[in-house]
Amino acid sequence: MLRRFVSITLVAMFLAFSAAHMTALSPGSCPSDSKLLNGGPTRVAGQGPGTWWGLVISGVIAAGFDEEQEQIAYLNSIFGTSFADLASLQAFNIQEVSDFWDKNQNGFVCAFELRGTRAYVGDPFVNLTYFGISDDRIPKN
Repeated sequence: MLRRFVSITLVAMFLAFSAAHMTALSPGSCPSDSKLLNGGPTRVAGQGPGTWWGLVISGVIAAGFDEEQEQIAYLNSIFGTSFADLASLQAFNIQEVSDFWDKNQNGFVCAFELRGTRAYVGDPFVNLTYFGISDDRIPKN
């Protein structure tokens, strides 16, 4: 009898953990805004379309930094770091976004295009390489 109770309890705990974990990895929603990038929530981790790093590196390339060493130098100047490779810059930036912007820790944020802020930042590439950011909203059950 005790064995059956323990088995049922373990299965219930596994299912509860799985459901909580799957919810945590689901995107919420972003405000409707003409400056919203990626058409909705942006994945914090990873590379490529729909990810935060995808926005960053695409903007850097669009700004004309085609060579990897140019990209590293530019990103180090933005982040105030001195990393020697893109992988370290990516890890640093993703961790910053996760720690400071992904408040609900579901792995998604909302990314927005910035416009008209060049004078305040002093970077001629601000419209390509800087983004607004907020956490996505998870609906309350």
